Amino acid sequence: MKKLVDNPQEVFSLTKEGTREFYDNLYNKIIERGADVVDYQELKAMSTALLCPDCNSSNVIKNGLQNDVQNYRCKDCGRQFRVTTGTFMYGIHDKGKMLEYIRCMAVGMTLRECAKVVGISLPTSFFWRHRVLCALQSFEDNVNFCGIVELEELLMNYSEKGRKKKRAKTEKIAKTTTKKLKIKKPKKVAVLAATDRSGNILFKKLEDSRVRANHVEEFLKSRIPSDAVICGSNKKAFKTANAEYIKHKAITNKNKMKRGIYSVSTVNEKIKDFAGWIYFKFHGVATKYLTNYIMWFVVKGKYLTLEKEMIKNTGRILNLAASDRRAWEIYYNLMSKTYLFLNI
Repeated sequence: MKKLVDNPQEVFSLTKEGTREFYDNLYNKIIERGADVVDYQELKAMSTALLCPDCNSSNVIKNGLQNDVQNYRCKDCGRQFRVTTGTFMYGIHDKGKMLEYIRCMAVGMTLRECAKVVGISLPTSFFWRHRVLCALQSFEDNVNFCGIVELEELLMNYSEKGRKKKRAKTEKIAKTTTKKLKIKKPKKVAVLAATDRSGNILFKKLEDSRVRANHVEEFLKSRIPSDAVICGSNKKAFKTANAEYIKHKAITNKNKMKRGIYSVSTVNEKIKDFAGWIYFKFHGVATKYLTNYIMWFVVKGKYLTLEKEMIKNTGRILNLAASDRRAWEIYYNLMSKTYLFLNI
């Protein structure tokens, strides 16, 4: 293990601006010290209480090194674990390549380009991308709204892109006199999109084919202050949404503003950007992985700088990914998920 800083307490006591500068230079710091992502993972773990992954106890002690990585033991349940246990780095053998892989992601490279630059196989490149993206999902907890909050519904076609055995596009129905096949309408996956005038943005894939009032209420809960104004389109879900924390609500549509200030034009611009990013850059994504790409888009828009500033973005992505000590569980459950429509 390599030390990224001589005195970790100096990093923990940095101001907000100092912390941002530290993240922006994190990539260079790791390279200069000859360190890797696991070394930063250990530094990140020191900033919070180290908890046992089984019983969540903080009664943890050091228990020697294994392959130059610090081992810990829980004195309550006896579980032994490492600093990487439960994180997106859990079980990765080529740990020294992950930093360069995150840099490739920050630049916006494709899976094949990442694999070629880093020196890994294409399947490994795919799995590493989703390890990182699963870790970014914790960023959702940091998104709150203020002022005028715009809401809109985005319906996306259910997709099984990448599945080896694809579903038939047509299905035979009761025979008719013309003996023709009827093409089924594509199943839809609902995404609730929200933004405010301060630049906060969050998209959320729902376990439903439409946005409903209860989805809106649950989504906004604890995310808006008491003086916020909810501005939704004239869809039923936004009209009927009602909760004690929703004090003011305005209903409008894409082309018409209410009293000159309320509209859903901003959120519709974000939806347009997201749809273009998904369908033109990735040529669509499987519904199974849609939440991961949603959070990538949200993090890009809120947390990252321009793509050309890859050094800053690499450090910021690494910091977010290293913050989630439950990322492995999210990743494992995602990869175990079937492609059944009911599992969207």
